Amino acid sequence: MNERFLGEVVLPGVAHSVAVARHCVGEMLASAGHRDVETARLIVSELVTNALIHTASGLYGGVITVEVIAVDAEIVRVEVTDDGADTVPRSRESGDDDCHGRGLWLVEQVSLKWGVRLLGARSQAVSPSLLGAARVSRAVALRPTDMAPSATARI
Repeated sequence: MNERFLGEVVLPGVAHSVAVARHCVGEMLASAGHRDVETARLIVSELVTNALIHTASGLYGGVITVEVIAVDAEIVRVEVTDDGADTVPRSRESGDDDCHGRGLWLVEQVSLKWGVRLLGARSQAVSPSLLGAARVSRAVALRPTDMAPSATARI
């Protein structure tokens, strides 16, 4: 495996950081030659939003780090690292009338794989793998038919 670091962005734990992260990941992937980056952008939006809502990153002074790595020519990993929480992220099923709770389920559907790395001191990273996408410290991966950059995906 010949992974290639494409970039990293460290953002404050504020709502506007979701759009900034989505834009930065799209630019990193596009500049590396990945054409289909929409899935990666979707995954990053979901993971950064979750970090803001469910972790200490959303508190005053909190930060979120987004790292993008090309696993190979067709697969990218997007890693979103937050300031930690009392719980570990997990996908769940939401009812038809629920307004929230579909983010990680969505990430799971469009990624090759996803997972969580505990980094100590309550910090955690979600990392999805995408075909032609990116990596998140709270992890995700994309399926070939759903290709779009984010988490781990084929491009």
